[in-house]
Amino acid sequence: MPFSGSLTSAISGLTCHQTMMDVISNNIANVDTIGFKSSQAILGQAFDQILRNATGATALSGGTNPVQVGLGVSVQAVDTSMTQGNLQTTGQNTDLALQGQGFFIVNLNGNQYYTRAGAFQFDAQGRLIDPATGAIVQGKTADAQGNLPVGSAVSDITIPFGQKSPAKASSYIQLTGNLDSSKTPLGTIMQSQSVYAIDDGQTDVEGLLAADNGGANSHVVTGMVPDSTTLTMTVDGKAYTYTYVTTDSGTGRGGFHTMQDLVNEVNYSLNQQFGGTSPITAGINATTGAMAFVNNGTSTHTLQITSTNPVLQSAMEASSTVTLAASGGSLSSQQFSHVAGSSDLLANLRNSTGASLGIANNDAIDVNGQVDGTAITQGVLTVNAAQTTYGDLANSVSTAFGISNSTGTTIDTTTGALTINADGGTAHAISNVDISDSTTSSAKFNGVFSGSPGDWTQIQAATDVQQNISTTVYDSLGNQYDVTLAFTRDVTRPNTWTWKASVDAPATITGGGSGTALFNNDGSLNTFTFDDGSTTLQINPRPVGNSANLSANLISLKLDAGSAGNFAGLTQMSGASTTVSGQQDGYGLGVLNSESIDQNGNIIGEFSNGTTRTLGEVMLATFNNPNGLVNVGNNLYESSASTGDPIVGEAGSAIPTQVVSGSLEQSNVNLATELSNMIVAERGFQANAQVITTSSTLLDTLVNTVH
Repeated sequence: MPFSGSLTSAISGLTCHQTMMDVISNNIANVDTIGFKSSQAILGQAFDQILRNATGATALSGGTNPVQVGLGVSVQAVDTSMTQGNLQTTGQNTDLALQGQGFFIVNLNGNQYYTRAGAFQFDAQGRLIDPATGAIVQGKTADAQGNLPVGSAVSDITIPFGQKSPAKASSYIQLTGNLDSSKTPLGTIMQSQSVYAIDDGQTDVEGLLAADNGGANSHVVTGMVPDSTTLTMTVDGKAYTYTYVTTDSGTGRGGFHTMQDLVNEVNYSLNQQFGGTSPITAGINATTGAMAFVNNGTSTHTLQITSTNPVLQSAMEASSTVTLAASGGSLSSQQFSHVAGSSDLLANLRNSTGASLGIANNDAIDVNGQVDGTAITQGVLTVNAAQTTYGDLANSVSTAFGISNSTGTTIDTTTGALTINADGGTAHAISNVDISDSTTSSAKFNGVFSGSPGDWTQIQAATDVQQNISTTVYDSLGNQYDVTLAFTRDVTRPNTWTWKASVDAPATITGGGSGTALFNNDGSLNTFTFDDGSTTLQINPRPVGNSANLSANLISLKLDAGSAGNFAGLTQMSGASTTVSGQQDGYGLGVLNSESIDQNGNIIGEFSNGTTRTLGEVMLATFNNPNGLVNVGNNLYESSASTGDPIVGEAGSAIPTQVVSGSLEQSNVNLATELSNMIVAERGFQANAQVITTSSTLLDTLVNTVH
């Protein structure tokens, strides 16, 4: 029955190609279904009808092949392709995709299913679910300490809302950064009142102090303009004019710069007037510093001195005509003093009004004061009126106060004030300076240098090089305390910094509150020690509620400055960054803010106190034969006898798969391939239909022949 066979084969072809089209259409329909795995219809030849069996060879003839006629086609299998689909980012951290093999495990109505579609969310009970089906994602839920249960058994992943991270008391502060060794501490600068000394005629007229005997009617000569300011002396009606210059070029040229220059010019002019031997002579009084005119002749003479500088004219005290009597008549100007210098004798010193300080031979000058609040050992300078200088007094002060810097005690070049330049740092801070003449109790001297108010002016206060490390620590109840470690460069010891801790009131430090950090010559840490021998900084926290009852434990903090010879902790270098910081390990109470899922499927909770904790873990399943899974719809599969038992494990370890949070796996359908397969299925269907048409024509011909 040949025609019946061809019809049967063609009909089987139509049926199988229809099934093939069904598979292709399903793939195309799910081209945008997340986690969808495409299928492929596998066609196979149906059994053959044997018209003649095969025969074996004999001695007289060869063997014959069997004669078989195929009876059509059948669908042998519909295979699911488990190849990886592309990942699409969604930004929602509970959307999960798998990069690699395996399936998410879900439980729906007590039945366990498997899926690659990871569009998950948390429901009202804190369970991680598939919102499309209500299936609950399976895995492990961590305990309150973030520990996951041991073993592979899985259960509903539940993350209850309102979880808290308990407070943790701080136990250490890690100190890092650099203490800048190039910074210089400032020292105390103290300055006395202005001091002058008897002028010997060798000092620039500009700046001289002119005063009457005893310091009355004093004024400083200012406004002297080189090559412009003049002084005119008229003797017996004959005038001589002299010009103030920057540098005197010699006697007889009419210029002067100092009072001695002026004396020389005056004597030259008088000698010229009186024919070589003048009865009137000018000079400098070595005792008073005044310029004096003396008439040693037998006749009376008149004298008048004027100047374009009114201050100088007033100082000469002869702006009106003065008569010099014969045989000893004299005229003196005001007493001139220059700004005191280190070479001036103490006995020649004057105050700011030109009054003598009254220092006499064998006077004892006592030097007293305090360094860092402690009285110094009194220094004593015994005066030799002919030898002891202002500079000797400055040296005595430096010695008494133990000043070691190169500047020490100096004399200000513009005011003559005694200036004390103490060594840097508060450890060398100078105060209560009292320099007095204990022998004669000279009121004038003591009025300039003693400890009376107004005698000394502090120009600069002593300051330390200090860098602070501030950090917030926590007690066992989560209360916060600001702790500051103040590092101060020790100016008395090289490479040494002292430190002192402080804490906000009402908390108090009960131990280990201060110490020393010693550094090596290369800037690395040598030792970090506590003054009281402690090993930790101990803090008594503030009372909570009843001030008499401390409900929080005492805080004990290890201060980790690094290891000896290492540069990882604190260092002391010049010019390096001076930022220093302290990191600690405590925190207050925190509430759950958000969750994230890492590549191993761990659900990490992020709390408001900055801590993180494992809340759960998404477990995966894989199969020896994943193609044996039964698709039950809604992107779910169930196992079958063909798959074998599921292998349940953790992503990244037991199962070499990466969980990608914030992404979904797209369908693995290749649309181009499916469209090509559609054409093939269509042509196959058409060809089988044509076979039926041809067979029908043959049957018609046969029937017509019989009739």
